[in-house]
Order: sequence, then structure tokens, then C-alpha cells
Amino acid sequence: MTILKPFCICLASSLISLGVMAGDSTSQPEAGNRAKPGSFQIRNQKYGNLLRPEEANSADGTRIVLYPAQPWKCLTWKLQASGESRFQLQNHYTSKTFAAAEAEADKTPVAVTQVPFSNKPAERPTWQFTRLADGRYKITDAKSGKALTAVKEESGATVRIVVQAWQESDAQKWELIEIDPKQLTM
Repeated sequence: MTILKPFCICLASSLISLGVMAGDSTSQPEAGNRAKPGSFQIRNQKYGNLLRPEEANSADGTRIVLYPAQPWKCLTWKLQASGESRFQLQNHYTSKTFAAAEAEADKTPVAVTQVPFSNKPAERPTWQFTRLADGRYKITDAKSGKALTAVKEESGATVRIVVQAWQESDAQKWELIEIDPKQLTM
């Protein structure tokens, strides 16, 4: 019994410490859980596909859409830090970024299209990455506060990307898949 008593005290102390460290699930994530600079493919939770410029087109104004996973440059984005959990994204294939068009009405979804990646960081679109309880991310336009959202077109062939108010839907949740750019093809 004397051997078990210190063991039980130690075990109880450890469990209490773990409970304190677990904290509230709504609290700010630890630094290790935040998005970080690097090269990533960005997968939508609802559709399971990745962000890319439509048809890997490098023209300004090209819609951003979803496409099945491949180790391609057009499906991979370089995240460059631009503040606390904020990033400027650059496509590995087109060397461009994407931005939301100006909204006409506050509740209307706004198209996300490819735009030049300016040499001046202050002129680049910035996106806020907020880690959710399930490990995925809510990605919001730092300018409007609207969330990156996947929307299936009426024709059913293409899933395009828009920004709209956060609704906690799977179409607005994103997974970051880190990838070594040396492994990319095309």
C-alpha cells in the first residue's frame, strides 16, 4: 500500500495538469497549431478537392475553382506570413494570387479570381487563417471579413470559389496539406 500511495498521488497530479493544459476548446490555438509559412495544397472539407485557377490558366481574372488532388504546381500555394495568422498566397504555377471582387451587396456571394502578386506586399490580398476545433481552417478575406466558400454551379460540373458570410458549413472549412515543392510536377 505504501508503494501505491505515491504512485496514485503522482498519477492524480499528472491528470490534473493535463486537464489544466487542455484548456477551453474555443481559446486561441497554440503556436504549433497555427497555419505557418510554406507550400500547401488547400482542400475543401465538403468536396474533398483542392484550390486552383480554373484550367490552370495564368490570365488575370481567372476564376478560382476546386480540382481533384494531384502533385501539380497549379494546385499548390506558397503561404507568406503577413501578420498574426495572416498570409498572402502565391500559386506555384502561375506565380499569381487570388482576391475577392468588390461586393455589390453585403449578403451576396462574391467571386474569387486570380490577380497579380504585386511586388509591394501592402498591395497583395491578405487572408486570415483561423484554426477550428476539428483542425481545419476558416479562411477569411482580411479586407471584408468574408469566408472562402466552395459553391457548386447549377450545371453541377464546376465548384467555384466565392467569399460570403461565415455559416460554419463544410463548404467553408479548409485543410492545409503541406507539400515539398520539389515533389511537384507540371
